[in-house]
Amino acid sequence: MIAATQRPFPALTIFTARRIHTMDESLPVATAVAVADGRIVAVGSLDDMAPWREGRSVTVDERFAKQVLLPGLIDNHIHPFLGALLMPTEHIAPEPWRQADGTMRPAARTPEDYRRLLHERVAAHPDKGALFVSFGYQRALHGKVGRPELDAWFPDRPVLLMQRSFHEHILNTAALAHLGITREIVGDHPQANWDEGHFIETAIKIVLSRLVPLWLTPQWYGRGLQMMAQLMHQGGITTAADMLFGAVDPEYELAALDAVFERGGAPMRMVNICDPRSIATRAQGVEIGPPDEPIAFAAALAPMQALLARATPKVWFSKAVKLFADGAMFSQLMQMKTPGYIDGHQGEWLMAPAVLADGVRTFWNAGWQIHTHVNGDGGMDSVLDALQAAQEEKPRFDHRFFMHHVGFHAASQTDRIAALGAHATVNPYYLHALGEDYARIGLGPERASQITRCGSLVRAGLKVSFHSDFMMAPPEPLLLAWCAATRQTLSGKVMAPEERLTLMQALRGVTIDAAWALRLEHEVGSIAAGKRADFCVLEDDPFERGADALKDLRIAGTVFEGQPHMLARPVASSIGALAQAHADTHAAAASRPRASLYQAVAAACCGVVDRCDVARQWAAWVRPLSPQPIATSAGIHP
Repeated sequence: MIAATQRPFPALTIFTARRIHTMDESLPVATAVAVADGRIVAVGSLDDMAPWREGRSVTVDERFAKQVLLPGLIDNHIHPFLGALLMPTEHIAPEPWRQADGTMRPAARTPEDYRRLLHERVAAHPDKGALFVSFGYQRALHGKVGRPELDAWFPDRPVLLMQRSFHEHILNTAALAHLGITREIVGDHPQANWDEGHFIETAIKIVLSRLVPLWLTPQWYGRGLQMMAQLMHQGGITTAADMLFGAVDPEYELAALDAVFERGGAPMRMVNICDPRSIATRAQGVEIGPPDEPIAFAAALAPMQALLARATPKVWFSKAVKLFADGAMFSQLMQMKTPGYIDGHQGEWLMAPAVLADGVRTFWNAGWQIHTHVNGDGGMDSVLDALQAAQEEKPRFDHRFFMHHVGFHAASQTDRIAALGAHATVNPYYLHALGEDYARIGLGPERASQITRCGSLVRAGLKVSFHSDFMMAPPEPLLLAWCAATRQTLSGKVMAPEERLTLMQALRGVTIDAAWALRLEHEVGSIAAGKRADFCVLEDDPFERGADALKDLRIAGTVFEGQPHMLARPVASSIGALAQAHADTHAAAASRPRASLYQAVAAACCGVVDRCDVARQWAAWVRPLSPQPIATSAGIHP
C-alpha cells in the first residue's frame, strides 16, 4: 500500500476569548477558535484544540481573553456607489449622522433648524462658482423647499438638495444652469417638475447623468468610498453586498473597489449584485426611461455572466439581480393600497408592474436569484403577482427570491410571501426614524406602527435579515438588530411591540440569516469549522446585556480571514455614542451653567471622536486611490 503524500500543515493560530457566540445551533458558545490560512479549523475550548496542534506551528493568541467574539457582521444590502457619492456632501438630516471621523452632525427636525443649518453649511464653502450639494432633506419635517425657495435664499450660488432617500433631487436655477439642464432636456418626463426644480425616481437620471461624471474621480468618489469603508469597519462589518452594481459604470466601480478593498487593504469583502436595468440599457446604448417604458432585460444576461468571472479575493460576484417595484419610503412615494395616504397624494413606480413582471420572468427563467426593492403594500402586490406568475410558468425550488426593505405590507401578504417561498431582508431603521412622524403625516397611527413587521415574517417561517441600504441607515448591523428587537422610535416610544424580535432572532438577522440571503451561509455568518475566519470583537456580551443594549455594545474591531484589525478605541453605534454624549452633556452643564444647551450638546457630539478615534487604524490600511478619473472634477465643493 502506498502512503498518501502529506503536505506541510499551515501555521495554526488559536484565538481565545471570554466568550464566543458562534450562531451555530450545534455549538452555540465556545471559548477558543483555531484558524489557518484564513479559515476556521476548529471551535470549542482550548483543550479541544489538542488534536489539531500535532505537527504544526501553533500560536495561542490571548488578546481577546477579556472580550467577546461574534461572527463578522453582514450588511446584505448596501450601495458603495451611493456612499462614495454622498459621503463627501454636506449632511443635514432629520436624525444625527455620524461622519467617518467619528464626529456627529446634528439633526434638523424643524424647518427653522434646516434652513439655519443649510445657510451655515453653504457659508462654510465660500466659492460661489462651486456647486453646493447637501444630503438629507425631508419635506415632511423641513417644510417645502423647491426651486423658488432656493433661488430666494441663494440667488448667486448653485445649490442641489438630495432628499433623505436619494430618490428626489431639488435644484435652484443656478444649479440647473451649472449642470446644463434645460427645459428642453427635461421635456415632459412624468417624474420631473421643471418649475420646482424637482426630480424624483427615474427622473433623477437627468441630474445624475450630468453630475456623476464630475464626481468619478479619486478626489471625490475615491475619497467617499474610503469614508464609507471606514464607517463599515466601525460597524463591525466583514461582508457586505452591493445591491446595485453597474449603476454607475462597471469598470470604474471595479477599479474603485479594487483600490479600497484589495490594494487599500480594507478588512472586509464586497459581494456584487448586478443592476440589470442599467446594464441592459447601457448595452443597447439608450437611457433609462420612465417607469412604464419597457426594458430589454435579456440584453443584460451576457454582460452579467461575464462579470461573474471578474471576482477577486475581496470583491465577489453573485449570480443574482436587483429589481425595483415602487418608490422611496423616506419620500412617501411607496405605492399604498386603500385607504392610501392621508393627504391624498399618490405613490410612484420605479418599475411599473408590467415591466417588473417582465424582469422577474427573464431572470427567473435564466436561473438567477432575484432581489426586489419594495416599500408599500401596493408595491408588494406587484412583486407577489410577478413571482406567482414566474413560479406557475417554471416552478423552482430554493430560489431565495427576496423582498428588500418591506416598509409596510399587510398581514395577508405575509402569508402569501411564505406560500410562494420568498423571504425578506428588512430595513428596521425605517420604524425608528419614521414611525412617529408617519403616524401624523401620510399613514396614520395604525399603519405607521406596523412599519417593518419583522415578528410576523419570522412567525410565518421566513428567513428575515437586516440591512442599512446605506445611506438610508447607518452601516451599523447591531443598531439595526436593536431596531428590530425593540421597535423604539427616535423618542423612545415602542410601536407595535408584538412585532419585536428576540435577541437571538435579531442577531441572526445580521449574521447567519443575512449570509443565507446571499447564498453564502457555507462561507460566512457563523463561527464553524471550514468557514472564513471573520469575527466581530466586542467589549460587551450581548447575551448578558440583552436586546435593549444592542445599540450600546462597544465594537473593538474585527478579525477578517484570520487577521485582526482593531480600532484605536472601542465604538458604540451612532445612537449609543450620541446617548453617551448627551449624558456627558448633562454632567458638563452642571459644572458650566453659563453654557447654552446647544453649545454643550454640540461640544459633546463633536467630542465623540475623542472616545472613538479610528484615525490611526484607518491610516494603516487605506492608501491613495489610483483609478484614473473619467472626467475632471471641477466646480464642486469637496
